[in-house]
Amino acid sequence: MMKKYFCILSLLPTLLVVFASTTAQAEEVVVDSGDDLDATTTNVTLTWDRNSESDIAGYNVYYGRVSGDYTRLVTVADPTVVIAVKGSKTIYFAATAYDTNGLESALSEEVHWP
Repeated sequence: MMKKYFCILSLLPTLLVVFASTTAQAEEVVVDSGDDLDATTTNVTLTWDRNSESDIAGYNVYYGRVSGDYTRLVTVADPTVVIAVKGSKTIYFAATAYDTNGLESALSEEVHWP
């Protein structure tokens, strides 16, 4: 049975909402060495405000188990992503936007789950 959590975290200049879901399709499952493979899997959904620039091509969501040390990356076209997390160890997230020329913004403020 999946645990359900709800938490709203704000980032500058975007709003990032983190919540767990039992029905969302995950981009990938976060499992690190030493994790209990029988632990509960929670789908963490990250949502933020779309950038207003007309040449935005997509977003990079960086994440990892250590604050400021992002070992994984998911690239998405829309300002939302679902990442499945195994167990309840803290995972940290930050996002960037990139434009049609491949230029990437600075990282957003970091948020974490749980």
